[in-house]
Amino acid sequence: METSARNKIKPDQKRSVETKKKILNAAEELFSNYGFHGTSLRGISALSGVRFSLTHYHFGSKGDVFQAVVDRRAEEYRRVMLNSLERCFEEYGEEPLPLEAIIEAYIRPCLAAHWSQGAGWHNYTRLMAHLASESSLKELKPQFQKYDAVRETYIKELKRSVPEASDKQIHWGFHFFQTALIHLLLDTQAIDYQSRGLCDSADVEEVIEQMQGFFGHGFSNNNL
Repeated sequence: METSARNKIKPDQKRSVETKKKILNAAEELFSNYGFHGTSLRGISALSGVRFSLTHYHFGSKGDVFQAVVDRRAEEYRRVMLNSLERCFEEYGEEPLPLEAIIEAYIRPCLAAHWSQGAGWHNYTRLMAHLASESSLKELKPQFQKYDAVRETYIKELKRSVPEASDKQIHWGFHFFQTALIHLLLDTQAIDYQSRGLCDSADVEEVIEQMQGFFGHGFSNNNL
């Protein structure tokens, strides 16, 4: 009888996991398109095809769903971002890293996830861009802070690479750098429109080259 009971539980557990995955996938897509405040729990329920009562049962409030969406990929995303910088250390040793290497180490994994790793990761990176632009809101700060270690690690290396720059200059420079990346991850295609097709915001290599040139000069300029 115990074996029979266990066999009955397993399908229910499997359905529960699949239901949660449907909810999280739908929530990730909606949050990535409309941000936290533009998304509703009923909208998530409708897109996922899961009853509203069941959506609420599994996750509770919209804030709880948002936290689950961010958490689902956060550890892997943080690891990829830090490993990208670690590869630079392996190449350059203990010497201060070239600015171009730091800039590429930060940008490339973001753009690779955004463009080359499927709809889920595209939605997640877009969601994180929304989160960065809304991070002053009290209820979203804990989610934004999950990536503090990544930001602090890159800022530390920028300071090592540009010792003549003040902490204030480095922080402003990193803020402008992140803002440009956020704009790209939100898929605004503003540069495509502005340049009438001359520039392609989906061209990863071109984006990296242009940001290396612009921000490399910016960070190394003492008047930053």
